[in-house]
Amino acid sequence: MNLARKVASSTSLILIVRLFQRGIGIISLLILARLLTPQDFGVVAIATMLVFLFDTLSEGGTQQYIIQKKTLDDSDIVTAWTISILSKLALFVALLALTPVLANFLNAPEAESAIRAMALVLPISAFASPQLFMHRRDLEYGIISKILLIERVVSFLVTVVLAFILENYWAMIIGVLAAYTSKTLLSHWYAPYPLKFSLSRIKEQMSFSLWMLIRSILGYVRAEFDVIFISKMYGADQLGGFSLMRNLSFLPSREIIAPVSNVFLASFSEIKRRGDPIGEHIVVVLTILLCAIFPIIGYLHVFNQELVSLFLGQQWLPFAHLLPLLAVFTITFAVSTFVQQGLIANGDVKLLSVYEMVTLSLLLGLFAFFFSGSMEEFIIARLVFAFIVLSILLIFCFMRFGLPVVSLLFMCALLATACFGAVLSAQMLTGQGILYLVLGSALYFGVYLVACLFFLFLFKRHRILEEVSSLGLRFIRSRRAS
Repeated sequence: MNLARKVASSTSLILIVRLFQRGIGIISLLILARLLTPQDFGVVAIATMLVFLFDTLSEGGTQQYIIQKKTLDDSDIVTAWTISILSKLALFVALLALTPVLANFLNAPEAESAIRAMALVLPISAFASPQLFMHRRDLEYGIISKILLIERVVSFLVTVVLAFILENYWAMIIGVLAAYTSKTLLSHWYAPYPLKFSLSRIKEQMSFSLWMLIRSILGYVRAEFDVIFISKMYGADQLGGFSLMRNLSFLPSREIIAPVSNVFLASFSEIKRRGDPIGEHIVVVLTILLCAIFPIIGYLHVFNQELVSLFLGQQWLPFAHLLPLLAVFTITFAVSTFVQQGLIANGDVKLLSVYEMVTLSLLLGLFAFFFSGSMEEFIIARLVFAFIVLSILLIFCFMRFGLPVVSLLFMCALLATACFGAVLSAQMLTGQGILYLVLGSALYFGVYLVACLFFLFLFKRHRILEEVSSLGLRFIRSRRAS
């Protein structure tokens, strides 16, 4: 199978799985929002942020090392797996010891028990089959997708059942642990690999992984800075409202971006090995993703009050206005994720780490010491900062591997125009309740689709849009062939 068909097949499979997961996730969130309080969501957000920070520390770039390496043998895979296990176990112990200090720093001593319980994710996930490394590297996502589907169903059932019984945050904590346990067990069932330990290639891997580790830590801290800052400044209750609105505003776009980026990292590396330019390839992928992201932002701008009131309940209405603001972050997340993958494929891991250091230092310096406004003002200021640092990253990518920034901005302008037209059309309707929401939604997405098709026809000779159309046709043919 050639690279284009392999990427299209892997991407479509991941998208289908993620859409299924997000469907279950949305149902789960709606149920939990009715049963639990903002305080419960705040405690879980703090525990999740800390545990996955330590999980990021434990990764050390092992997966990226396996994906980008031209030739692999058994020693590479076993060494990567061994490093991962030792790191996760060491950091599990460290997190347990530091829990009281971290909880007090975040102004959330009530989260101590939740943090300790959630920390079990580290040793549980450490022993997943190393064969999954190879499946990701070779773009073989059939088995991975099956594991993800089963894992999500297990998590959903456990969480929802316990939410009705316990009616507190422990339902979500136990649900996460059940998900990781099932994922680890299923990985050995569907992707077995001889279990052995070795550190024979540790020098080679650590020389690559050091900068990947630094970049991952800095990127994660920057991504979760909002949780840290809001918990410290406004408390777990406000954090709970912020956390739920952020999760909803990022659905389904953000949950699609991360797994799809893993597929395209392998394709970017293959394109680089062949000596082909990767800049245009990145813009094509981003255009497809942004086609889904822009309308979600506009839709939440128009219907945030109706959606929250209807699906979550009155207790969450004070946070409804945050939905469209938080959704804008998916644009910066999508663009930065893929252009950074391009830099990694281009071998600029060290320079990317320096970029992460500088931007995180600016973020900490500006907000931790000089900001004292409301939570809404904080989110707006963060958005401005995110677009400024993204602009710097795009300029850097243009200089390093010729990223067609003008084409990317042109695609964004077309999508923003289509989205703006859809928003104006939907705002012409007035009313309330389910009927208003259904009619408004149909009008909004109908106008957006017509506008996109119009622009596709008007600029059909544009190189990026030609490639998008070609990729769409290859995707359809690959689905028919399979």
